[in-house]
Parts: sequence; structure tokens; C-alpha cells
Amino acid sequence: MEDFAIQHVWDSALHESPEVAQTSAMLRIVLGGDVVTRNEDDWSQTVRDDVRLSAYPLALWLASSWWRLRWEPLPTIRPTQSWRMAHELRAAGHGYLWPRMLFASDGDSVQVWAVQSRPETKAPVRYLSNSHGEISAGVFERAIDAFVAGVLARLNAVSIEHTALHELWSEILDERHDKGASADRKLEAMLGFDPDEAPNEVLKHLKALIRTAGSSAISEIAPVCATGNRAEILNKIVSMVDAEGVSGRILLKRKALVDSRALPGWQRGREFAREVRAVLGLNGSPVSDDQLCDLVGVDEKVIREGMPPVARMPLGIAVRTGDETVKFVLRKRRPEQRRFEMARFICDHLISDHDDRWLPTTDQKTSRQKAQRAFAGEFLCPIDSLTEFLQDDFSNDAIDEAAEYFRVSPRAVETQLVNHHILPSEILSARDGWFDFPYSSHADGGWREAT
Repeated sequence: MEDFAIQHVWDSALHESPEVAQTSAMLRIVLGGDVVTRNEDDWSQTVRDDVRLSAYPLALWLASSWWRLRWEPLPTIRPTQSWRMAHELRAAGHGYLWPRMLFASDGDSVQVWAVQSRPETKAPVRYLSNSHGEISAGVFERAIDAFVAGVLARLNAVSIEHTALHELWSEILDERHDKGASADRKLEAMLGFDPDEAPNEVLKHLKALIRTAGSSAISEIAPVCATGNRAEILNKIVSMVDAEGVSGRILLKRKALVDSRALPGWQRGREFAREVRAVLGLNGSPVSDDQLCDLVGVDEKVIREGMPPVARMPLGIAVRTGDETVKFVLRKRRPEQRRFEMARFICDHLISDHDDRWLPTTDQKTSRQKAQRAFAGEFLCPIDSLTEFLQDDFSNDAIDEAAEYFRVSPRAVETQLVNHHILPSEILSARDGWFDFPYSSHADGGWREAT
């Protein structure tokens, strides 16, 4: 986890509204060991770590986007203009040249990307840093709180009161200290809406499901609904829960594992997998279909026979129906995909809250989903055994052979190697080698996912 801070030294400015002029400052944004605002300034003919901007527009943007910055994950589909306005720092606007920065939450932490200016830019200030880091939610909140408080103190000191920032930040602090309001704002953000803009029908439906599904489970389902017609997707998920499914039993005991919430989701999932493999005495050997099916109490044909092509479901879900009994509604079709999905269900059973009756496996980039995927990767394809099998041969043929040996997809093998920094991340994406956001916007209006 990285440190994060927005530092400022007040300066003077002319020809601006009072709140903007009086908060003119030399700003420095620090992410871990990188200075995001390091820039080359044509006017002063210098390279420096701070840049002349106004703190008021930045504070106002952070306040107006606070709930979405804190809770809304990176989208799995093309990001909407609304999403980008709430998560890309350039939306702070007011005519200033802001660094290209992006914030995306997974619930427990906030990932931050900072991208240097393109070499061909003609702007008088060119940012020089490429950086990507993960900061804990607590560090993010404290940094934003300190910065906004500093801006408000400056405004008060120069007798500029009752600004939009004063009013908005006071409202946010009140909502953060109100358990009910805070829960509503979180759900709205995860649905992809600014405060008070979510459809009341969808919000009421989600809140009504909390008693049945569990509050943490609903937090995983809300971002899935944000990928399309929210009411329609939510109704489809409820229908899946009522579907016949496959009855099984997850025999691993939750209390046998230590849940270290201080770890990032991906690391927690990986550690869980190693612990489970040790408990089962698997050493470095592959997990057979028999062993996997025994762990979840289902017949092997559930994995081996797969399923015929059907309309794609928005998620997979398991429903705890009593004791260790679980109903699985799987969405994956091929055997190796179903093995991975079953492993994710095992992880979710171990890490989810006791009150959660629904165990969703989704494509979202929340901390819980990251933990599931990391668990499944390490449980089915442990990195030490994988590297021993490959013997430094990372050709397509070798990766295909490893996938067959561990009974996972070639993509799962590549992901393990990338996540352990053995192969570069570019092999998982269409990136052209230029450091960028996890999605890339092009001049022609096109879009592609970068990671």
C-alpha cells in the first residue's frame, strides 16, 4: 500500500472569482515515492515538483465526487462520461491544466493512476510522471479530508464563507456520520450514480434484498447492475437465485482460516489458497476434479459435462440454504471455467460475512472479487508448482501444456505469471507499450480496456 498526499503552498492570483483566486497555490501531489505533479514548465523554463493551480476547483471536484471515488469500482465495460467525470482528475476543470489522474475504488482500497503528458502536446506545462499505486481506503479518506479542510480554512481566513464547497462538504460529513445515509450513498455510488440520482425503485429493491441476501452481498451485486439496465439486471439476478441450481455442501470450516482484513483482497485470497492447500495436504500437486467436487459436495458431472450455450448470465451465485448446504447456480460453460468458478465459491464461503446468504461471483473489480480470483488461481495453479513445471519456458505451447496439467485455462496460467511479475502485464492486453489508464481513450472516440 502506498502513501498519498496533496500538499500546497498558498500563492496569489488575479482575474479569478474570489474563492478561486484566494486559493491559488503551488500544488504537489505525492503517490508513494512518485511526485505526480512533476512537470516541465515552458514559462519558467524549469522542471519542478509543484505546479501553480487553484486548490478550490480541486477540492470542489473531490467533494462532489467523494462517494463515487470512495466506493465505485473500475468498470468492466466502456466507462460512461458520467463515470469519467467522477473519477478522472481533469474533470476539476476551471480552465486549469490538471495532471491526468484516475481514482478507482475496490471498497477496501483505492487504485490511482497518473499518466505523463503526451510528447506531442503543445501545452505550456507538461507532466512527467507515470505512476500506479494502491492506497488503503483510510489513507485516501485522510488525505482528502486534510486537503479539503485546508482549503476551507484558507477561505475562512480571507473571509470567504458560504461557498458551494462549504455547503457540500458539511453535507458530506453529516452523511458519513449517519449510518443510514452513508449506506444509501454507498449503494448509489456502486450503482454508478451521484447522490440522490439513483432510480428510487432500484435502490428500494436492493435495500429490501439486504435482509435476504446480506448487506455485503448486495454491495457486490450493485456494481453488476450498473453495467446495463439496472432494474432488468437486478430482476434477472433474483430469478437466478430462485432457479433450480445444483445442491452441494462446502465442508471447509470458516473458522479454520484467519481473515486478515489489513491485506489487499488479492493478497488475502492468495494466502487463503495456500492455507487451504496446506490443510488438505495437496503440497504442489494439481487439484483433481474428484477432490474439487468433494470439497463442494457435488457430482463430478457438474464440472465435466459443462453446459450448453445459453444467454450469458450477469454473475454466478451460490445460496446458503442451511448449515453447510449450498445451492450453486453456475454461469460458466467449459469444464476448466467451472473449476475456477467453484474455487471462487469456496473462497467466498470462507471470506464472506456470516450474514451473507448469497455468494456472488462477478466480473467486477471489488476487493472481494479480487480475493476470489486470486484464491482460485493459486488454489488450482499454485505459482511455485507452475514455475517448476514451465522451467522458464513461457512459449504458447508450454503455457497450453501447463493449463492442461493444472486443468485451468491458458489465460489463468498467464494471469498467475503476470500477477507474480514473471511476465509483463502487456501479454494480457492490447496495450501498445505506452503507460496509460486501465482503459484508453482515442482521438477517434474509440475505447479499449488496457488491463
